[in-house]
Formats: sequence, structure tokens, C-alpha cells
Amino acid sequence: MLTVGVVGATGLVGSKMIEILQERSLSLGRLQAFASRGRGDRTISFCGESVPVEILNPKALEKGTILLGATSSSVAREWIPPCLSMGTTIIDNSSAFRMSAGVPLVVPEVNSGAIPRKPALIANPNCSTIQLVTALAPLNRMKPIQWVSVSTYQSVSGAGARGLEALTRDEALPPGKNRLHRNLLCEIGEPQDNGYTDEEMKLIRETAKIMDAVFPVFPGAARVPVTVGHTESVTVRFHDPVHWKEAEQLLDGSPGIRVLPMGAQPVTVEGTDPVWVGRLRNHPGDERVLQFWITADNLRKGAALNAVQILELLI
Repeated sequence: MLTVGVVGATGLVGSKMIEILQERSLSLGRLQAFASRGRGDRTISFCGESVPVEILNPKALEKGTILLGATSSSVAREWIPPCLSMGTTIIDNSSAFRMSAGVPLVVPEVNSGAIPRKPALIANPNCSTIQLVTALAPLNRMKPIQWVSVSTYQSVSGAGARGLEALTRDEALPPGKNRLHRNLLCEIGEPQDNGYTDEEMKLIRETAKIMDAVFPVFPGAARVPVTVGHTESVTVRFHDPVHWKEAEQLLDGSPGIRVLPMGAQPVTVEGTDPVWVGRLRNHPGDERVLQFWITADNLRKGAALNAVQILELLI
């Protein structure tokens, strides 16, 4: 029987992975809950049983175990290589190896074919990238895209537990130490030499890798005082005219997407699995330009659910 482990089992994303594993009733022989460091005397509940949270020891892992990673990038770089050497398969939610050659970056509705027959490490894309490419992929198959502009309005849970605490306690969030309560931050992370933050560069690089895309993405990422749910304002310019009604019909029948005429609010999508698309419209001066909004639960489809969907493809 299959053994699955969750590394970072007590964090926001790790807890959500375990919750979704229970919801989807996968045939698991055993679930293991791991912490990469710290105390090892905690437990989590899984299918009515108490599962101990163990400190991860790569040498003790059984060959063939599948690990779901829900740690920071710096921590992932420490535990993933030794675990791979023990013959495990890893689906990692961090950004540590997303752009590494030979590591597939997968959104099941978009590029499940990128998974090799015997994968070792599979990367989960960034939350904002996942919902963007889920909507872009069917549109690009319909008519080739010339360029994409996207502004993201990302919830504080995207910064983990510390983001939620900063909002509820009205505290400043590092590294910029800016207040989140009743405020909006025009950057997520520190700008690089080119002026773009790492969060914005992920949208550029990851979209190109997942979709094997030649079109450019022009991103802007902001943090908003919302607990769960990322929203994106998207402008797509095609090489040829695309009527918004045609695009809406296509998206409404595409895997993982639900269309609402006026779009979805974060408070209504929390706890749901689809990528919600709405307010489709053509620019009045150019029928090749399509604009719309995307909203998704960043802890589910933007992280935990996407990883579990990859797991389902493997088993």
C-alpha cells in the first residue's frame, strides 16, 4: 500500500494538504506527518486517527514513499536532496526547484503530460501562477496569445501564518515591516535590480515554463487585507480578434474553471476548488484585447489541492 508523507504538516499549506487528502478519500496505506525541525511531540488528526508529527529523517524513509512538501524554499533545499537519494518521490510546493532543469512544473489541468513515467521531483507552481495559467491555457489553444498583463491582489495567507497574524493583530509584516490592516502593499517582497519583485518574476518565468509560452507577461503584485483568496485583473492581447462571449463559453467548459458573469469575491471562493473567472469583456478600441478577473482559494487550488491532484495522477 502507498505511503504518503506531508513535510511541514502543521503549517497552513501542510494542514490544508492533509484536509484535502481526507476529503478526496485516496487509498493510502499510511500517512506520515513530518516537521523539518523543532518539536516532534505533536499529533494531527487523519481519518479519525491520531498521527504523530515526526522530525523528518531521510534515512528512515521507505523507498517508494511519496512526500508532499509544504515548507519554505530555504528549508526545502535542505531536506529534498537527501530524501530523493532514498528513492522517494517528492511533490514540492516551495519555489526552491521550480525553475531547475529537468524538474516538471505542473498544473494538472494545463500540462499533466510534463510528468515523466518515473518522476523524482515535481514542483508545484506559485499560487498566483496556478490560477493564471489555468485560465490562459484554453484561451491560448483557441487563439495564440500575443501578450498578457496581470495585476494580482493577493491575500495575507499567501505569506503564511505570519501574514494572518499580522492582519488580525494589526501588526507590520516583514521584510518591509508594512502594516496590512486596512491597507494595501504595492509590493510583495523586495524589488530586484530590474525593479520587479520575486513574486512578479515568478509570474513571468513560471508561466513561460508551464505553457512553453513565447508571449511575454507583464505582472504587478500587491498584498491586500484579505485572509484567503487571490484575485487577478488580467488583460490578454491575441494576434486575432476574440469575442468575449466565445472566450466565456470556452472557459466555462474548461477543466478546473467556473465562470461567474460578474466575477467572484475572495470571501465567496474560500474553501472551494475551482478557478473562478468573470467580467469578460473586449476593449472597445481593439477586439484582440480581452479583459477579465480571476479569483481562487490560494491555500487550496493555489497550493495544497494542486499538489494532491498531482499525487492523484501518480497513483
